[in-house]
Amino acid sequence: MIWMDNARIGAIFAVIFLHMSAEVVVGNDIGTGYWWFGNLYDSLVRWCVPIFVMISGALLLDPNKKEDLAQFYKKRLSRILVPLLFWSAFYIMWAILKGQLKGDAPSGIELATRLLSGKPHAHLWFLYMILGLYVFTPFFRKVVAYSSDRELGLLVAFLFVISAANSVYEGVYPNSDPGLFINLFPRYIPYFIMGHIVRHTLIKPSNRLLFSIFVFSFLATMTGCYYISMQRGLNAGLYFYDYQSITVIPMSLSLIFLLKQWESPMLSEDITREISSLTLGAYLIHPTILPVLRYTGLMTTTFHPSVSVPVVSFFVFAVSLIAAWVIRQVPFIKRIV
Repeated sequence: MIWMDNARIGAIFAVIFLHMSAEVVVGNDIGTGYWWFGNLYDSLVRWCVPIFVMISGALLLDPNKKEDLAQFYKKRLSRILVPLLFWSAFYIMWAILKGQLKGDAPSGIELATRLLSGKPHAHLWFLYMILGLYVFTPFFRKVVAYSSDRELGLLVAFLFVISAANSVYEGVYPNSDPGLFINLFPRYIPYFIMGHIVRHTLIKPSNRLLFSIFVFSFLATMTGCYYISMQRGLNAGLYFYDYQSITVIPMSLSLIFLLKQWESPMLSEDITREISSLTLGAYLIHPTILPVLRYTGLMTTTFHPSVSVPVVSFFVFAVSLIAAWVIRQVPFIKRIV
């Protein structure tokens, strides 16, 4: 599955690139030159999380895998629970320490709310969301196994319509209550099942069509964010960055089909596979590197974002992978990544 390894590596870099771009978007006035570079970069990589989810679906929803519930949960949940529990505790302690240093330590209620909402740190919501998908994967496999291609396609289309409609509603009527983390995963079910469809389908859309859809969706995301932000404020404009927005869905689906055709490894096969195996660790670790960069003065605001965002992103990406690799060499803690 070389294309999946390539896609996973690209997606983790895109996540880091997105986080660096977001600093520029929220840190500059709407419509300025700096803001536009942040908006361009951020819009360009909004496919990162959907690609991760589709890769998971492609790997986990194979109906030929014969595992009972006990076998599946023992194998899969242990893989996700150990890093989830460790890094949740780590980032809660991180928040307490930072609060104490600033003289504004978070209250017990605030920390409990972060945990229950699946956000002990902003990026950890992804693990809590994936946990929900893992819990229901054995049942999704039944749906996949007993559905025709047409039925599965219709199901995914209906689910995407529901997810997109919900995203629009939340953009118009934002809800400040984060809710329980168990509410995170349902809207990602269509991406999850779509991963299985992409892996097994024999349909090969033309590259020209796929590339056109991707470029149009990217441009619509970028311009939509600008126009709505100018009219209703940045929070409203950020709707177009949502992973279920009407522009990010086609962007993500077109790209996964393009990635499927990437049949040669990004580097050598062994190195590509090794880096791919480190992507979860890099995702979990990368926020810890940012305060160090701020302390040294290397940030996206240090120089023009057209250059600073890629440079800082590559640096964080490389250091995160190295840190994950080092942790993997230590027997007692390697399971946290």
